[in-house]
Amino acid sequence: MTTALHKVSGRPVLSLRGLTQAHPHAQPDAAASLARHPFPLDGEQATTTATTVGIRQLEQAFKPAFGRLHVLQNLIIPMYEGSAVPTARFDVALVCEAGVYLFEVKGWRNAVVYRKTSQALPRWFLRQRDHSLAREVKDPAWQCGRKTTHLRSLLPPDLRVQYFVLLPFEGVELQGVMPTAVITPQDLPYIARVARSNGRSEHGYPLLDDAAIDRTLQLLADLQGDLTIDDHLRNSRGMSERNAAKGHAPRGPVHRGVLKLQ
Repeated sequence: MTTALHKVSGRPVLSLRGLTQAHPHAQPDAAASLARHPFPLDGEQATTTATTVGIRQLEQAFKPAFGRLHVLQNLIIPMYEGSAVPTARFDVALVCEAGVYLFEVKGWRNAVVYRKTSQALPRWFLRQRDHSLAREVKDPAWQCGRKTTHLRSLLPPDLRVQYFVLLPFEGVELQGVMPTAVITPQDLPYIARVARSNGRSEHGYPLLDDAAIDRTLQLLADLQGDLTIDDHLRNSRGMSERNAAKGHAPRGPVHRGVLKLQ
């Protein structure tokens, strides 16, 4: 089956920042030691540490299912006009025969509580074990879904683009009903097998050959252009400062505060 990617004229493939090819002899011990090392739940250090652990887990799960796998860290793309932040960041993007798989990686180590009612937007809380107070955080499924929808609009329609929220650390307890996009390391081998199976289905997206994978990487490189993680962090800080100056709350389903769990 021919896809739109096969119809693009051949061009040299650029290297994205943070682009690596999965290595078959990756060592899990380093990731395990990072997972045990304590860091705060928020901040760039926590995100970087969680992403390092998550990449190792993704490589171990996806490499057996696909002959070719590229891991892109900190993929930055321009957002649509009028967006609160002019750029978006994907912690990890996998490019393989099945398409593009995007991951929002969270360094959460405490219990995750997800509450939803028919009258309210989804609300996410983190609660330390053996504590009754929970801290409200941004909805990661909404965050990742919004920017994934925009990225899909910039890529060929017959290219699979799917997103997940990955919680890479052990000991995370998921309470309540979770969206299917929220996953733990135990889910990764199954997701990789399903991705491979979907590519072979007559009704699914076609598997990409080497040329189509190269063109996908090229398209992502073209979208990122000269954008860097520093650009995105500056944009995010700028939005926070503007909101603080105006006394506005951040956009999206966010309700900061503390909830006492009974």
